[in-house]
Amino acid sequence: MNSDQVLQAIQDENISFIDFWFVDIFGELHNVGIPSYAIDKSSFENGLEKLDASSIVGFKSVNNSDMILLPDPNSFKILPNDYDPGPRKNARIFCDLYDGSTRKESRYNRDSRGIAHKASEKLNEFGFTHTNWGPEIEFFVFDAINVYPSPYAATHSGAGSGYSIESKESPWGKGNVSTAIDIKEGYYPSQPKDTLDGFRKDICDDLYNYFGIKIEAEHHEVATSGQCEINLVYDEMIIMADNVIAVKNLIKVKAKRKNKVATFMPKPIFGDNASAMHTHQSLWNDKTNAMYDENDELAQLSQVGRYYIGGILSHASSLCAISNPTTNSYKRLVPGFEAPVNVCWGLGNRSTAIRVPMYNRNQEKTKRMEYRVPDPIANIYLLEASLLLAGLDGIKNKIDPGDPIEENVYQLSTEKKREYNIGSLPVSLKGALDSLSSDSKFLEDVFTHDFLEKYSELKYKEYTAFAQTPTPWEVSMYADA
Repeated sequence: MNSDQVLQAIQDENISFIDFWFVDIFGELHNVGIPSYAIDKSSFENGLEKLDASSIVGFKSVNNSDMILLPDPNSFKILPNDYDPGPRKNARIFCDLYDGSTRKESRYNRDSRGIAHKASEKLNEFGFTHTNWGPEIEFFVFDAINVYPSPYAATHSGAGSGYSIESKESPWGKGNVSTAIDIKEGYYPSQPKDTLDGFRKDICDDLYNYFGIKIEAEHHEVATSGQCEINLVYDEMIIMADNVIAVKNLIKVKAKRKNKVATFMPKPIFGDNASAMHTHQSLWNDKTNAMYDENDELAQLSQVGRYYIGGILSHASSLCAISNPTTNSYKRLVPGFEAPVNVCWGLGNRSTAIRVPMYNRNQEKTKRMEYRVPDPIANIYLLEASLLLAGLDGIKNKIDPGDPIEENVYQLSTEKKREYNIGSLPVSLKGALDSLSSDSKFLEDVFTHDFLEKYSELKYKEYTAFAQTPTPWEVSMYADA
């Protein structure tokens, strides 16, 4: 849609408010609502002078804080009723961020959506027109999460600290004999054990009917206590990133309406599987899939596709700073829970970091690679941009990933891994950030030094706070020392 069509739709649909959406550098969604009568063509041409960027974490200082929101008319969508159960009809539009001092001439270099746009423009240099992306979004829905009383409680109130999770599906709950799911036994259960079947279907209906987002499948995942997965039908880079933001937000909104809490925290439950965001990718030149080669007897995977995989594997450790950006992320990336910990690739092999799906060997349309490392707390714009740039770096420098691994990598000995030249992912956020500091050149045409410096600074602070905070586990282990 263009701006004229949006303005006409606002009138025809009797839209009361427009919610203008943008994300911060960590992918957290922010919003400002403006009455529809205050929106005109100038709003799209000159932008909205509404943002104090000093109030957004990681953006600007208070002495230089004016920023312009430039609405993208292509992203106009009417919002489901869950966003406002009253009589009003509201819509949303994603915005790009521009420096207030330079108007539209200067895209803000810490605008995640802008970084993804800039990365997509690199495709032309390699003879590609677009990429397709298909993420699998995993998340938990609980009846409640209780955190008590605060991180400072142990030293300031004497009351201790900790958390508890309530779920009708949990094996530790009371009165839930017919719905309890044991640890690691939550894959594809039927009702009544799957208490969220209708909830997921409601989400999928709204995603399609309001946002036009097509769903490939929805189901309960392996973990107990409401672990869900929604797989999105592939789409182009920016459209898919916008869709992921919309999906995650709608899940949270609908959960709240049902007095539940949805979380994209990777690992909230000890001893059980965690949430991932496996990300499928393919490269295209118009209608030709550049990752497909019908003459490749092994997997119908082109040499370009192999180089793309090689680039991602060669930068896997530094990519973790973006694909797995929290301290909790590294409680997921451990052996024994179906999470990738080894830097290698395979054909239909879910124990590797990269899997080339082998459902339809000879179909050009479906030939792709799946990166299994990311988790759903990642900023989807930065994730897509960094994976694309790593893959293009592999093509540019002809980085071949070697032969695909056929064995179950989780069961390989240290000697065998060394023989196959299989590396390991970082075991902490600090390790990932350290890797990014020494391996960021492949990003620097798109991610500015200023952005990477600020992102790393804030993430190092996050890690330091975590490393310095005593936990209930530590107190129970060491208090009698």
